[in-house]
Amino acid sequence: MLRRFGTGLLAATFAGVVYAQTPPAKTEPAPAAGPNKESPDRLRRCLSEDTRTAQVPSDGRPIMSEVALGNNPQEKQYREEIERLLTIEIANVKKAVQDVEQKHKRLIQLYPRLTNYNEIILEDVPGAWREGDYVNSKKVLSLTYAVGTDGAPKLTCLVMDSMTRNVYYPDQWTRKLMRLYYPNVQMVELETHRHNFQLPRAGQPSITLEGTSPEIQLRALRLIYLNLRTAMYSMDMLIAAYYDKRNRKNEWQINL
Repeated sequence: MLRRFGTGLLAATFAGVVYAQTPPAKTEPAPAAGPNKESPDRLRRCLSEDTRTAQVPSDGRPIMSEVALGNNPQEKQYREEIERLLTIEIANVKKAVQDVEQKHKRLIQLYPRLTNYNEIILEDVPGAWREGDYVNSKKVLSLTYAVGTDGAPKLTCLVMDSMTRNVYYPDQWTRKLMRLYYPNVQMVELETHRHNFQLPRAGQPSITLEGTSPEIQLRALRLIYLNLRTAMYSMDMLIAAYYDKRNRKNEWQINL
C-alpha cells in the first residue's frame, strides 16, 4: 500500500512539473455579466500606444526600410515591383477590413454580446505531424471594435494567435502572435513565445512588420487578408445558424 501511495505521489508530482510550464496567457477575470469589451487574455490586445499612433506616409506609398533592399542600380526595377505589390496587398487588407465591419453590423443585430469583441477559432487540431514533431495546435482570430464617430463599430485591433504543443513532450510549446493596429496596416507587431525564450525580450522595443524584408511583408499581408476572409465566412455561418435555430424553434409544436 505504501508503494502504491508513493507511486501515485510521484506521478502527481511529475504531472505538476509538466503542466506548470504552459504558454503565457496573462488572463484577467471576466466581468460577471454583459459582453466582453476586449479579450481576457492580455496577449490578445493591442496595448502599444506607440504602434497605434505611428504615422503612415501621406503619399500612400508602403513603408520600406532603407536597408530592406540593396543600393545596386540594377535593383531599382525590383524595388518598384515590390512597392507595387505591397500597395496592392495593403489595399486588399483595407477592403477586407471594410467588408468585415459591414458584416459585423449585421452580426451584432442578432448577437449583441459580440458588439465590442469577437473571437473566431480558425483551427483546432488535436494531433498532427509538423516538422518531425507530433503536436496539437490552435489558431484564434481576435477582433476588437470601438464605436466610430458615425456610431458604427470600427475595427481597432486584430490579433492572430497561433499555439502549438508537442503531444509527447508537453513542456515544449510555441505561441506566435501578430497584432494589426488598424488603420495602420503595416504596423503589425510580431511577438513569439516559446518554452525557452521569447521575442522581443522584456524591455526591448516591439518588432513591427514594416521593419522586416519586403518579401516577409507580402507573405504577412496575404495571411492577414486570408484570415479576414475566413472571419467573414465564420460570421456568415453564425448568421445562418441563428436563422436556422429560429426557424426550428416551434417546429415540434406543429409536428402532429
